[in-house]
Amino acid sequence: MRRSQPGFLLCLAAIGCAGRSPSPQTPSPTSATDAAESMAPPPFVPVVAEKNGALDATHPGPVRAKVRKSIFDAAWTAVRDKDFDRKLGGLDWNAEREKYEPLALAAPDEPTFYRLLNQMMAGLGQSHLEVHGPGESREAILDESRGKPAKTEVVEIGMGMGDPGITVRSIEDKPTITRVRPQSSGEMAGLRPGYLVTHIGGHALDLPLAKDRALRPVEQKFRLRRLATERLSGPVGTGVTVRYLDGKNLAHETLLTRDPPKRAAVQALLMPPLVPEVHTANAGTVGIIAFNFFLLDPILGEVQRAIDSFRQSGAKAIILDLRGNPGGFGGMAIPIAAKFLAKSTSLGAIKFRDFSNNLQVVPPLGSKPFEGKLVILIDEGSASTSEILAAGLQEAKRAIVVGGTSVGAALGSTIEELPSGALIQIPVAGFVTPKGISVEGRGVQPDRWVVETRVALLAGEDQVLEAAVEIAQGKK
Repeated sequence: MRRSQPGFLLCLAAIGCAGRSPSPQTPSPTSATDAAESMAPPPFVPVVAEKNGALDATHPGPVRAKVRKSIFDAAWTAVRDKDFDRKLGGLDWNAEREKYEPLALAAPDEPTFYRLLNQMMAGLGQSHLEVHGPGESREAILDESRGKPAKTEVVEIGMGMGDPGITVRSIEDKPTITRVRPQSSGEMAGLRPGYLVTHIGGHALDLPLAKDRALRPVEQKFRLRRLATERLSGPVGTGVTVRYLDGKNLAHETLLTRDPPKRAAVQALLMPPLVPEVHTANAGTVGIIAFNFFLLDPILGEVQRAIDSFRQSGAKAIILDLRGNPGGFGGMAIPIAAKFLAKSTSLGAIKFRDFSNNLQVVPPLGSKPFEGKLVILIDEGSASTSEILAAGLQEAKRAIVVGGTSVGAALGSTIEELPSGALIQIPVAGFVTPKGISVEGRGVQPDRWVVETRVALLAGEDQVLEAAVEIAQGKK
């Protein structure tokens, strides 16, 4: 029996869901669905397929061939019948099937089968379109740079997932630690922002390559960030080795422990468990709010209360830090935007296969919006709902956007079950700004670009946040 996830996701840009805790310096990623959109899915926590009465895809011979055929057929058909773009960008979908089906069915193992299936999907050039097999990690799909699937950890839902507390991003085209969580295993091991990471878990950390098409620079950065997050994440208490170069470029190797998350994870329908995080801080009369996913419960209420608290305390400006936030419930953009708007305002439109919906923000009667300056921070990890909120408020002249271009993955999607426990995320809606500009494949362009450097990180500086505070205070 096939189930589809109600509503649709705007989803996790997939920068890692396991216990990431954002801060006013660098928030983290993702999440799920409602009435707006989704982005690239989050690090996948395997769903264990039932084998009593159901076909087992790992079984050799005719049974495995039958299972692969049923999964391939269901995935191909789902895209043909449900993708928001009826013309599929002009791609001959029948020809793609003829090309990939024999290769996928003859694949030597299951990771290769799913990688080929996803290469076919990638030909459409759409975000929020991906297939996951039961018991398969996302890295098996993403790790194309070495031409073979990486070893994966199979973890049943319910096991605690954690990470050693470091964020790795591409700075000056090198995998660089940009944040170390206080009191984390990473901090205890002496890791610092600005250090270069060369290997995680024994694997070289290279900029991922794509065989199906050329990646935009921001996509390369996004993929590297996601790959690093997934390799660092794992069952709480387990270890992961990290090789790195310190501030003097001296090589080191350390064994880090995956720390437990600070809060309980929440389950969002067919999405993996997500650990919600909301952090606030002050910079004089400027309030700073960072959160990692667009989750209706509990994040929406916490963010709204934080905005109200800063308004009541007399803050002159608020900074919404959406760096590393890959999205979530698309509908959550509307109540957050309403906290900053005094009149009815459009954030853009969601275009479905046969109709479109306007994302109209209508502030509740008697509500008191924050009327001070609003600055929104974005980077390559900002996606989906983050992009809708930033682009909509930017075009409404209500927010100044600071940082780097977002990844450009703002399609609404649903998640469906395929035969034998596999999952597919399908884009069922596109997004355009109030001026009719598509964010997909383009990203949100900041009003103030900030080029981050390793030297600044080694000096303990957060260049993006510092620029935003200066703007919020009226200094620039």
